[in-house]
Amino acid sequence: MILKKPLPYFLVLAISLSAVWLIDQGVTWLAKDFTLSPPFSIMALGLLAFFFSWRQVLLAAPCFAFLSYFLVLETARFPVVRSASVGIAGALAAWAAAQRGRIINHSMEVDTILRTLPVPWILSDESGNITRISDKALHLVSSPAENVVGVSYFSFLSPAEGKGEFIRRYLDAFNSASLPIETKVVFAASQDTRRTVTFFSLDFAEGKRLLTFFEAS
Repeated sequence: MILKKPLPYFLVLAISLSAVWLIDQGVTWLAKDFTLSPPFSIMALGLLAFFFSWRQVLLAAPCFAFLSYFLVLETARFPVVRSASVGIAGALAAWAAAQRGRIINHSMEVDTILRTLPVPWILSDESGNITRISDKALHLVSSPAENVVGVSYFSFLSPAEGKGEFIRRYLDAFNSASLPIETKVVFAASQDTRRTVTFFSLDFAEGKRLLTFFEAS
């Protein structure tokens, strides 16, 4: 998840710690010696991993661990073990945040590369829906970008010119380890032109995508 405006880290951390404390106080008041601060702390760390860097999540982990320790100290057995589990969960959340950051950075790098490519290309998902398209590829479908993105790739193909074979190769490319794959395609808007295309599989923050390169005319 990429935020246009970063969340204020220390404010969110303070609110999260306060929320865990308030919820645990309510649970303890209702159920006497019962406490839920460790699981709620772990949930809070998991949410932080969606919005902040692994360093920030790792910095927050001891705060939740200490909070859990003091909250369970008088109401539950083995407070050290319970708070240690929060610390371990924090380390795992930091690892998840690091992986999320790598995926986002990779997606941004790929986006930059795609924007500078001189050849036509289409990016689409496993169902065949177009997620992005280059300006050079728009003339192939003879439609503006706003009428293409989100629409099925296959609806623009000529039904009489190997559409079924193209769809089969397209779907196979998502499960194939031997990429790139080359095939032919004919668009309904330009039935007199058969294009050679090459499929490449890419990983984005939103999931796996298939990149189609079109042979320059």
